[in-house]
Amino acid sequence: MVALSTSTHAEAAEVPRRIFSPIASGYDRPALVLSLFQYRRWHRFLLSRLALTPDSHVLDMATGTGALAFDLLDRNGAQVTGADITRPMLLEAQRRVDGRGGGAKHLQLLQCSAEAPPLAAESFDAITFAYLLRYVSDVPATLRSLAELLRPGGVMVSLDFAIPRGAWYPLWRLYTDAVLPAGGRVFSRHWREVGAFLGTSIRGFYQRWPEGQLLEAWREAGFRDVRSGRLSLGGAIVIWGHKAG
Repeated sequence: MVALSTSTHAEAAEVPRRIFSPIASGYDRPALVLSLFQYRRWHRFLLSRLALTPDSHVLDMATGTGALAFDLLDRNGAQVTGADITRPMLLEAQRRVDGRGGGAKHLQLLQCSAEAPPLAAESFDAITFAYLLRYVSDVPATLRSLAELLRPGGVMVSLDFAIPRGAWYPLWRLYTDAVLPAGGRVFSRHWREVGAFLGTSIRGFYQRWPEGQLLEAWREAGFRDVRSGRLSLGGAIVIWGHKAG
């Protein structure tokens, strides 16, 4: 069952709760379509950065409806904790757990903030997160907080949208400014609001945190061998690194 923690950063929590709560039910199909069917491909690349065994314990922070968490269960049989700040998304993940019966017995769900998770230090072999850092109040503090949860040598992998470079940028700008809001409207007015929000959110984040500066923040949080990979003509980025120790 979903456990509720009162450990949240109220101001940072407001945006994801407002944006994602109304679209939690049936989230995955619109997300797949509006990503031009790249959504699951990005997940596969993220998962390819992990080398897990059945006794590994993985934290999937910002788990949403649990797409990555269920992939981790299916591919590796690992013990997975899925955490998110938005309760309706977790309730949708719980519905999927219930639908699997005993097939999801190794998945626990927790509502909490990534900036102050109520979890024991050095209790995970790996951490994954997607679309998280744009919704926290303090990026370096969040990275440090997550690093504390990893055992030395553990791996952390993230996925988020990115801004393409060069000739692809005008097409990306057209898609995020016009096509994405219009496409979202096909599903619901709430998805239209998400579509209208994303382009500004992505641009604002990378103005504050250019890719090189973001990779340096990972290193300063205690990660070594930090690398990044661009996907889908630069429209997505996966970052990974190992905790020093």
